Amino acid sequence: MPLAAALFLAACAAAGFGITYLTGIALTLEERLVFGLVLGAAAVSVTTFLPALVVHDLTLPTVVGGLAIAVAIGAVGFVSGGAQPARDWNDASVRWNESWRSLGHPWPLLAVTLACGVWTVHLLHQAYVYTPNGLYAGYVNIWGDWAAHLSFAGSFAYGHNFPPEFPIDTGHRLGYPFMIDFLAADLIPVGLSLTEALTATSGMLGIALPGVLYLVAVRFVGGRAAAATAVFVFLLSGGLGFVYLLGDLGHFGLSALVHLPREYTLNRDVNLQWLNPVLAYLVPQRSTLFGFSLALILLVFLWIALREHLGWRPFLFAGLAAGALPVFHVHAWGTVVALPAFWALFNRRREWIAFFVPALVIGVPILVWMWPPDNTSICGDLPSIAGYCIEPGWLSFTDWQRHGAIYFVPDLIWFWLWNTSLLLPLVIAGQAMVRWFPTAFPLWFAPVWLWFLVPNLVVLQPWVWDNTKFFIFWALLGSILAGGVLAAMLRHPATAVVAVVVMILLGLSGFLDLARASDFSISSVQFTDRGGLKVANWVRGHTNPTAVFAVADEHNSPIPTLAGRRELVGYPGWLWTYGLADYVQKEADDKRILAGDPSTPELVRKYGIDYVMIGPQEIPRGASRAYWDVHGTKVYDDGEYAVYRVGNA
Repeated sequence: MPLAAALFLAACAAAGFGITYLTGIALTLEERLVFGLVLGAAAVSVTTFLPALVVHDLTLPTVVGGLAIAVAIGAVGFVSGGAQPARDWNDASVRWNESWRSLGHPWPLLAVTLACGVWTVHLLHQAYVYTPNGLYAGYVNIWGDWAAHLSFAGSFAYGHNFPPEFPIDTGHRLGYPFMIDFLAADLIPVGLSLTEALTATSGMLGIALPGVLYLVAVRFVGGRAAAATAVFVFLLSGGLGFVYLLGDLGHFGLSALVHLPREYTLNRDVNLQWLNPVLAYLVPQRSTLFGFSLALILLVFLWIALREHLGWRPFLFAGLAAGALPVFHVHAWGTVVALPAFWALFNRRREWIAFFVPALVIGVPILVWMWPPDNTSICGDLPSIAGYCIEPGWLSFTDWQRHGAIYFVPDLIWFWLWNTSLLLPLVIAGQAMVRWFPTAFPLWFAPVWLWFLVPNLVVLQPWVWDNTKFFIFWALLGSILAGGVLAAMLRHPATAVVAVVVMILLGLSGFLDLARASDFSISSVQFTDRGGLKVANWVRGHTNPTAVFAVADEHNSPIPTLAGRRELVGYPGWLWTYGLADYVQKEADDKRILAGDPSTPELVRKYGIDYVMIGPQEIPRGASRAYWDVHGTKVYDDGEYAVYRVGNA
């Protein structure tokens, strides 16, 4: 990594460390370091975005200036702490120098961070691999989902995308939580390539999350063993699909263990839907790297402020941070606002005003700006409420429909056992075994059941599987409860063996899938060929940053993903889930333009098309080089890829 990029990331961490002193909460040094890494990265995302928005470009001065503002805010926080930083250092020194068996020694945090960090670094170092044949993605969900993130980050770094709009559907405000990709774009003026920038930011926040979850769980359930177990439960979460390993061993022999032949947490043919959270969220949906960590941090700040009867500062800090949360992760904002609303009902304090006012006054307008223009849900024969489909039992719906409504309850129970193993029974046990917890967290957790129950009734997203965006917060916080139950069981010889068996059942499928995902020899997929890399590089250097291209609506087209240019219409599966209903018409018009339909000149004017590219993805869609050789100006041609300038572009 170039020194300038490393210094940028270090400055983010330093800024966040100082910012933690603005909370008014007595945190440990470890909490300030780990929480600060996330808070600092978030702060730098905002402080660098605002000057870029003003000048309508992302440049080295906007990055350096915004970083300086964030560091200055951190410095103010550090200085305002007075003697507290020295006390934090002394306290940490005492605890680290104690015997590792002592209750205050932080070695489990180090163990969790190292174990998770090794896997994270291994996976991400092969996230994108350049070969003589082109660019390869190290995992199918990087090949798939990261294409959107390349497009978003590249549009900031190379495409002057201010104010932000969807580069894959021009004319629509960028309603996706884009700050994680803007942070990646910040690294490009300081020396990283686009693919390196995505990998670096995913690595930094991916390594931080296990530490965040551990430290938050320590606060919530009051024990190191419970906290470490919670990290294990969440990150290795998966269902009972590991049973198929026996058949794979019978078919492939021991070689199946060397190169696992399938995923064991996702198999829609047998209704295994709960893809391991690392592979379903933290790797592909990069905004969750901010969303999960920020939600946990802000919730624990409010928890501490209430339990320790602190004043206005922590509530105001949490409220201001929550207000900006929609551009980092929308569902995290909903959780951070809704769950404390329940807490406030039973902990009535005027300080809540300092939280809810900025969280809503700042957050709601941002949310309105980001809101999808259309509800693209397709309910078919299902009943609906305001366009949202009613589907009792979520994806167990087809099971109990096939077996009969009388089997609704057993089918629903089996579905969740099949998909999440014993997580559901453990969370229920955590609610019942209140005396097993040294804190009142089980009671504080109780409202989170709404994040489980409501998505089991209503499809809240256009794509039914995306209800997991609500379930996942139940699983995230529920893992802390499950960790507390398992830790209590491990303390007693009579139940320790049962706890170990339960942990194996909980984590084996997820472990297998994580191992498979990190095996480049079976999980890698070609993202684009050598010609795609060449044409993207040429386009970046020879076309206007705001140019609009007509290309195939493939998710991995090199024009939006690697060149940072806008396209008329991108992958329709994404646009449907983003609530952009015009993709249907644009998709049809895009094909007409590529093929040279008689309506092409009119469509080119209508959509403001500047360039047409015809390559291996466009030809199967009927694209006509013959038409564009006559009606366009060929400005690039390597035999496979040709770029035509249209009109006065």
